[in-house]
Amino acid sequence: MVQMKAIHLCCGGGGTTLGFERAGIETAYAFDYWPPAVETHRLNWPDVRCEQRDIRALHAADLPQADVWTCGIPCEPFSVAGYRLEERDERDISAELARLLNEASAAGRGPAYVFLENVPQYRHSAGAEMIREALAGYGVFEAVLRHADWGVPQKRQRWHIIASRAGRVITPEATHSEQPDLFGRPGWVRFGEIGERDVAEPHYMSARALRGVIRRQRSKVLSGLARDASVFGVLYIVDDADLMPTVMATAHKGISRNQAVVVFDDYRFRQPTELELRRAQGLPDDFVLAGNKRERYEQIARAVAPPVAEAVGRAMIADAAAVGVIPPLPLP
Repeated sequence: MVQMKAIHLCCGGGGTTLGFERAGIETAYAFDYWPPAVETHRLNWPDVRCEQRDIRALHAADLPQADVWTCGIPCEPFSVAGYRLEERDERDISAELARLLNEASAAGRGPAYVFLENVPQYRHSAGAEMIREALAGYGVFEAVLRHADWGVPQKRQRWHIIASRAGRVITPEATHSEQPDLFGRPGWVRFGEIGERDVAEPHYMSARALRGVIRRQRSKVLSGLARDASVFGVLYIVDDADLMPTVMATAHKGISRNQAVVVFDDYRFRQPTELELRRAQGLPDDFVLAGNKRERYEQIARAVAPPVAEAVGRAMIADAAAVGVIPPLPLP
């Protein structure tokens, strides 16, 4: 198998790191601006160099040589849950990533592959256009993917770019389908396969609390406070046959201004547990998360789903083996 090494820019807690590791791609270097994410990455990969860095202060020459660059561009400036300030939001680092790609290419050190993920709205932004321009000359696969097709048990959809310096367009192969199919792919993973049984300290919600959720969300729509009426008035009741709704960074609140997710369990309604949210994102039970409850939940929601990252990594390795353009690179 072709040996490849990756740099994870804005790595978060390490969803992509885990997926690539499963695919057979080593991590040469990782960094993130947020201390809890850096600590989580270090706890799970103590032998991997991971630093707290600001991408705005980095240059391509500061990065070790690697075959693959990945980047978790913060989604808040573009998400439905955010205020959609896009490039006016200081958290949008698209211009900095484009700058690094251009610097690396100009120095003859451009990565052989690039993998990016963000919310579907991102693809229409000025930042996405800057990234496309920086990847001129690469073969680019760009699509919104439904993560349930890779065994992720939630309704999550994300925009992805997979770019190949060899000019080929590579596509990750789905491992699941809505129903078992003739290609031998199993059906989607449903909540019944990840839900906890006999939860030690369930947080049940009363009918009064649920009615309050609906009343408050409806009032926001009617008053015009809701920026997008389609995402308000949403109460998700999940049972064993369902996919989880998209895990959001506000899940630690139980009830956010955008949605409330409750599990129908033992004829009562309770909030999802942290373990259920981890599993819904494709993280293993033994994955260590640093930080307080809010920080842990935010890391879960922001993580690239490892099963999707694994499929992308495998597609890159197969492509590199086919074209024979990726020599092994030593770690720094």
